[in-house]
Amino acid sequence: MKYFLFLLLFLQSCAQLSYQGPETDRLILLDQYVSDQDFGKALTLIDETSKEDPQVLELEKRRKTVIEKLRLYEKQTVESALKQEQNNEWPAARLSYEEALKKSGPSKVLEDAQQSMLLRLQERMDALEHEELIVTGEWLQKTLFLLEDLHESDPADRNIKSRYHRAQNEAEEIVLQLSQLGEQMLAEKNLAMAGRILPLVAKLSPGPEADAAMDRLKSQLQAKKLKKKKGRKKIAEKKDKKSFESFNKAMAYGKLSEARRFLSQLTPAVKKTMAGKLMQERLQREIDDYVQEELSVGNSFYRAGGYEQAIKSWENIIELEPDNEAVKSKIERAQVIIEKLKTLRERQTEKIGSQKTLLN
Repeated sequence: MKYFLFLLLFLQSCAQLSYQGPETDRLILLDQYVSDQDFGKALTLIDETSKEDPQVLELEKRRKTVIEKLRLYEKQTVESALKQEQNNEWPAARLSYEEALKKSGPSKVLEDAQQSMLLRLQERMDALEHEELIVTGEWLQKTLFLLEDLHESDPADRNIKSRYHRAQNEAEEIVLQLSQLGEQMLAEKNLAMAGRILPLVAKLSPGPEADAAMDRLKSQLQAKKLKKKKGRKKIAEKKDKKSFESFNKAMAYGKLSEARRFLSQLTPAVKKTMAGKLMQERLQREIDDYVQEELSVGNSFYRAGGYEQAIKSWENIIELEPDNEAVKSKIERAQVIIEKLKTLRERQTEKIGSQKTLLN
């Protein structure tokens, strides 16, 4: 007994010595923990260090660095686990989180990521089970049709009769599971899955219950379609309102091309309204006035020999009326005159240059 007590006291003293040790022991131990990515142990070491310990200030200084490395470790762990998950390496992803949590200590980031992964895994497993159930139901539907036809052709064939009855019994079990799953999908508003399951139930086991389930499915599909239609209408109304505002702003600044673009963005239904028609009439009046003004200015420049200025005025018209052939003809004539004048000036320049050379 005395020997046991002596041994116990000796071990405790050794533990205290190894824990307290010389001044560098804790810092070395902290560095070792960080190097091994045992961040939980590293932070525990800092937290449990006595305020009287000569290393406490240095340890506290290193806390921020430890936490920064821990955050990086958490990020890398989550990224690695997500890649494993994408490659369908679910056991490896789960192990990554388990090992990381052993080293990090309590970590909400890792715990939340692990929980999300487990939920996705469960959803994946559920989806596979559902798919297996549906495929089995589809296979039974085809099998029953074939066996029923064979049985009616040869009722005395005991093998076919036995297989037919076994398929019927199996279909009853599958129909029960499919019906429950179909109701679950309806409750969860998963109409895509319900749309695969309930029609299959109706084919395998036609009757009032299957018809009622199909009616509920159709009702929800109709409600979803109506909701989607209302959503599109709301978006269109918001878009039309914005186009109205942008049109009025463009008109106020005389930006007729922009005004036309905003007007074209209105939905066909709004364009047919009185407000839409008035907007079109207003824009057309502004365009007509602008065209007449630019046409007159361009003609004046043309008569005065300002061909380039005339072209600029007429090109403003083409921006609004790209199919105005009369104005296009005016621009072409002015361009021809500009080219002829340019050629004439070049010849005169050459002639003057030749005369100067002869005089010299």
